Amino acid sequence: MIFEKRTERIFLAIFFVVALCIPLFLEQNSFFVGKATTVLILSVFVMSLDFLVGRVGLVTLGHALFYGLGGYLFVIITPEYEAVNFWLYALAILAICAIIALIIGVVVLRTSGIYFIMITLAISQMVYYFFFDSLDFGGNDGLFIFMKPETSIFGISFLDLDNPTHFYYLALLAVAVTLITIKIILRSRFGRIVEASKLNPQRTEALGYNIFAFRLISYIIGSTLAAYAGLLFALQYGYVNPQFMTWEMSGTALVMSILGGLGTIYGAILGAITYEGLQYFFEHMSQDWMLFMGGAIILMVLLLRKGLAGYLEKLLEK
Repeated sequence: MIFEKRTERIFLAIFFVVALCIPLFLEQNSFFVGKATTVLILSVFVMSLDFLVGRVGLVTLGHALFYGLGGYLFVIITPEYEAVNFWLYALAILAICAIIALIIGVVVLRTSGIYFIMITLAISQMVYYFFFDSLDFGGNDGLFIFMKPETSIFGISFLDLDNPTHFYYLALLAVAVTLITIKIILRSRFGRIVEASKLNPQRTEALGYNIFAFRLISYIIGSTLAAYAGLLFALQYGYVNPQFMTWEMSGTALVMSILGGLGTIYGAILGAITYEGLQYFFEHMSQDWMLFMGGAIILMVLLLRKGLAGYLEKLLEK
């Protein structure tokens, strides 16, 4: 069983049942359907980061680089006024991002600790300023997506991405696939070696395993999943700009991961829901919402040392 903890199974069962029903109750309110879709997409992004930070031990502030690349690559490689096949172009974009992650990973994984954090941050900011200053890619305004792709498989179309409800279910499918993929990886021999290399790299290497290769593959997996989240976000809102790649975006995802419970994977969903919920609440409560938001996050981190998932496990795993 890939979901070994009772808390995990209970939470995911409740989450997916509720998530499947949300559009049925909010179908007349496209704003909240769109907000729920954004939370799902962010959950994919945060799970990809949680995998790298919590399970592989690669703390990065440059993860948003791939989040932005997912959107930019779609605009760059697709015809401007033609509805392309979503599945084919998504695979192409993920393949390109995997190759980019391979190249970057070979460089950044030669460092560790604070040096790894700084070099990933530096590369991410370099790419950010490249797109920010490039007139060919829209500069600070970014690029717009004029035609959303179609989703037919063998001539049969299941989803209309111009329909907010259909897009919501595509995002929910992405959450399920990402969660299951990461859990399968972690339960495999590969995943056990990766986690061992985090806990005791010297002993793992002494057993004959190439830690660099395992971490590189993990970096590629996490980065590719982040690119998929960025692709979905760009398609939802119809544009992509350099703000997708800022270090603040990486930092926000890291905060969501910590709030949810670092390394739990499913906690990333909890973290994304909590963070976006708090932001929506405080934004509508006061103009000084960032002050209250920061205070609430600090309080939660101090009180919930293992995140929301850790608190739930304390209650349900007795």
